Amino acid sequence: MLWSRPKGRLDDRFGSLGNQTTFRADLCTVKCSEIREAISAWYDGERAPAEPTAVRAHISGCAECTAFELRLAGIDEQVRSVAGRIDAARDRKPDLAARVVTTRRRPRRADLLLRLGVGLSGLGELATTAYLFFDGHEMHHHADHSSNEVVALTVGLCVALLYAAVRPVLAAGYLPVIGVATLLMVVASAHDVVGGEVSFAHETQHLGLVVGCALLALMAFHERPRPRAGLIRKRARHPLPRPSLRVVHRLVAPVGRVWLHRWVRIASGAMLATALVLMAGPASAHAVLEGSNPAPDAVVATAPTSVVLRFDEPVTLLPSSLQVLGPDGKRVDNGSVAHADGNTTTASVAISARERGTYLVSWRVVSADSHPVSGAFDFSVGKRTTAPTANGSADRGMGVGLGIARWIGYAGAALLVGGLLFLLVCRPRPAAGIRRVLLAGAAILAVGSAAAFLLKGPDDAALGLGHVFDGTLLREVVGTTYGGATLARLVLALVAAALIARRWLPTTPLRAAAGVVLTLAISVTFALAGHAVAGSTRMLAVISETVHVAAMSAWLGGLVLLVLVVLREHGDEAIAVAKRFSGLALLSVVALALTGVFQGWRQTRSWGALQETTYGRELLVKLGLVIIVVTVAASSRAWLWRRPDLGRLRRTVATEAVGIGVVLGLTSALVATQPASAAYHPSVSKNLTILGETVQVSAIPAGDRTMELHLYVFGKNGQPSEPKEVTAQITKGSLGPLAVDLEKAGPGHRQGAVSVPVTGDWTLSVTLRTTAVDQDTAEVTLPIR
Repeated sequence: MLWSRPKGRLDDRFGSLGNQTTFRADLCTVKCSEIREAISAWYDGERAPAEPTAVRAHISGCAECTAFELRLAGIDEQVRSVAGRIDAARDRKPDLAARVVTTRRRPRRADLLLRLGVGLSGLGELATTAYLFFDGHEMHHHADHSSNEVVALTVGLCVALLYAAVRPVLAAGYLPVIGVATLLMVVASAHDVVGGEVSFAHETQHLGLVVGCALLALMAFHERPRPRAGLIRKRARHPLPRPSLRVVHRLVAPVGRVWLHRWVRIASGAMLATALVLMAGPASAHAVLEGSNPAPDAVVATAPTSVVLRFDEPVTLLPSSLQVLGPDGKRVDNGSVAHADGNTTTASVAISARERGTYLVSWRVVSADSHPVSGAFDFSVGKRTTAPTANGSADRGMGVGLGIARWIGYAGAALLVGGLLFLLVCRPRPAAGIRRVLLAGAAILAVGSAAAFLLKGPDDAALGLGHVFDGTLLREVVGTTYGGATLARLVLALVAAALIARRWLPTTPLRAAAGVVLTLAISVTFALAGHAVAGSTRMLAVISETVHVAAMSAWLGGLVLLVLVVLREHGDEAIAVAKRFSGLALLSVVALALTGVFQGWRQTRSWGALQETTYGRELLVKLGLVIIVVTVAASSRAWLWRRPDLGRLRRTVATEAVGIGVVLGLTSALVATQPASAAYHPSVSKNLTILGETVQVSAIPAGDRTMELHLYVFGKNGQPSEPKEVTAQITKGSLGPLAVDLEKAGPGHRQGAVSVPVTGDWTLSVTLRTTAVDQDTAEVTLPIR
């Protein structure tokens, strides 16, 4: 049998045998075991017990030894490859001796500035607390045991800040306690501000403690012990299989990599528990006039000296919030509007009513959700006369300008907040174009915030553009939650612009954590300046609105960066960045859907309100546009993962961005529209059968918590009937029964007014008595808003 010569490493070790390719098997007297021992010895670099010529001759004629040599040659190649990589890595190992010797702490000036900032924050908060306690007003006007404990705790925190400024090494130990206490204080303050119990300006007294806590965290980060050279261990990275999970990991990981991750879990748990406790709030919408003195349509014998209005929630007063016109059409109020007895749910003004006749009361206040509400009623002194006519009306131009400013703010937030989130999650290669987009977003956000702040006062007071810089109106806006949130947004935008202009980008763990905090802070300012701060479940609404704004910004801002920068400048890397952004966009769409459904339900509460109000119709149009944009995004995402092409991707992404921009414009109008739950006043029309006769019930809304009631009674022949008695009353749970005064308005026709103290579904009971003993009752539900 003839065998081909194996192509192993023995040729290199023992030399070539020339053209000889086969040998007779009987010429080889060496056993296979000796041959294989020789082969192993030669591969190990040892001396072989056999001659090379005999070994090669045996291999050429023995199939088993040939296979053995080939297997051994493959193993030798693998061992040499691994050894080569180890040697190369050993050669590339850096010399850390010089680095360890020259490593120094941060510059002395930075440490001194941090210590000085912590100390000044502690002193400022301590001085504020001492002033409020000893002066005995506002926060500590009740010198009870609870307030003393709060003061003692605050003083303790301030002393801890001062001691940490003297001994920076203790910052890490103090941070968990001070951090959790500060976080809980911020949550409680936010709840009180949202609930209208205190003003935003009042809670700024705790700013020193918040700033001190932030500086203390930086000090703890800089004072942490550094690992020694040679002891640094690389953490294993666990792959996340789903793109959405990778997005969450990239959002959370920058914050977790800094020192704060050791106590953030404790603080988050405490904040969640507090939020759940404080989440439930009173149900309300726009401010509703509950009553007045004098009452609407009342005829009083003696002229009152003041007019007092009572609302169902705290309201903000303007210089012209309450005007009273006499029978001759001239103002009889002194122009000094104030809260009666300090109660923020009231509005009062002194009047001089000397003439007999009818007076007109015209009012315009700002409700808790920052929207102006207005109305008018009349009362008479001695006798009724022709009611005077109110002067002027709201300037629609100011409302349009405020809506445009709001849209500009949304666009700026999308570029800035969305750009920062895009950098954190998608990690594109740093480019000058990205920094320019972020800087443009900060500038646009600042312009929109400033315009929204300046236009708010004239719009609330129904004045023109000439009152934009009116000092009185500006002071009134500053004292509201809307004004405080808008000013905070303006400051955040200017700070972000200054940082980005100095080439600041969230590229390090600490900067990434700062970027996450900045995005959340900007997003929450929009929530505090809209519908979220009024109505039921206010705390949950603020959280939902914050997530909604952040998700919208992440989606639109990422699309803009893809179109303007990534797909133009990054070449082959653009597809990889776009795929990472697709996970962020999917997560944003899910967040938008969940929060949007919650906010839509909260502001409508019924299908009728969705169909029959301006807010509901605008919401349906917005929903349709969002569905179209999401459909385009879904097709673009599916195409991206199958057949990516930069040119087509740029076009589809641009289409998505334009669609979301249109949705933002509609959102700006929605924010300024009265919620459907407050604007919806459904009418009721139903037939009741009582004692064989038909009673047609017609209830028409006549105002807030008021309906005009008409009862038509028809006999069995279909003609109007006149029973002996027709009565009606309403109940709602434990409220009532409240009698409804009915007057005869024609054959078989009774009419009256239904007025209730609270909104909701009331039960109307109609009773017919046809004879002395025949009497029966039927019921119908009246949804009174």
